[in-house]
Formats: sequence, C-alpha cells, structure tokens
Amino acid sequence: MVGTSEFSQAQAFRYTLPDTPIAAAAVDIGHVAVAVSLTLRGDLDVTTTTLPDASVSQVRTRSLAVVRDVATGVMVGGIGSTTARVTSGAGHVFTQAGRTFRPPNRMAFTGKCAVGYMRGEVRVSGEVGYALEVSALPHHEDTPPWDGSPDARTWFARHDHELSAVGMMVLVAVPFAPGPLVSR
Repeated sequence: MVGTSEFSQAQAFRYTLPDTPIAAAAVDIGHVAVAVSLTLRGDLDVTTTTLPDASVSQVRTRSLAVVRDVATGVMVGGIGSTTARVTSGAGHVFTQAGRTFRPPNRMAFTGKCAVGYMRGEVRVSGEVGYALEVSALPHHEDTPPWDGSPDARTWFARHDHELSAVGMMVLVAVPFAPGPLVSR
C-alpha cells in the first residue's frame, strides 16, 4: 500500500501582512485609559502539503486560516519601561530595536519579529518588523500636557507608575481582511 505522503505535494505562498494592527487591548485603571496595539509589517512564507484532490481554493482557504493565527496568544508587559516584553503563544521571538515618542500621548516600541509556527500541514515563517503602540490618556485631561519638545518623554515619565501598574496584558486578535496568497 502506498502512503499518502507519496501523493501529496508541497505548495509555497507569500503573504503580505496588512498595514493595520493585528492585535489590540485596552484597560482602564481608574484615572488613566491605556490602549495597546501591535502591527506586524512585511511578508510571511506559507508552505503546505496538500493532497492531489484538494482544490486550489481549499488550499488557500486553509492556509489563510493558519496565517490569521499569527495574532493569537500575544501578551505584552513592561509598557512603562524602556523595553516592553512581547511574547506569543505561537512562539514568535520579538527583538526590540527602539522606542519612539509621538506627542502628545503615544509611544511605540519597534523591532523585528521572527515568526515560525505550524498548524496541521501548514507552516508560517518569516522575519517581519513590528510596532507596539501604547497610548495613555488621563480621564481628567482632554489632551495630555505637552511641553512642546519633539517627544513626549516628560509626559510618559510622569505616568510611568500608571503604565507599570498595568502589568501583563493579553492582546486580542483583530480580524484582518485576508490578503492574497502569492505563489512562490
């Protein structure tokens, strides 16, 4: 008897991530509302082994469903520090390269994310850029005070205790429109 692996064939695709957040969360700690969102930028390689009777549509649908898992199980901590901790249930490895401030109430941790996970016969991998956007807005202020400097360090230094009090946040996957899988 011939095993099914002899009848299967590998298919390879490239998927360009959308330039929108893939996961987000918000928490209100009484006097400050904190919002966090994660955006991944770049291309992912998607490979799958399919049986010969599977249609192209079935292969693409299954592959896109697995690509959407890129945003599941993301947790963030240390948003009040110079280095945020970003982890993923799928095992992504986040390496921070910088932190920028965006007046009047935002900062972004940026870097690279090594993606590599498998669901069934579908494997997703690649190295993409990431941006973890953090905003904090006190309830009693319409607009956070800003001293006119090119960054918001003073404001975030004033609120680092509130940001540190958030602890660990689990981000919720944001549904994103499926982009095209391009054959490689």
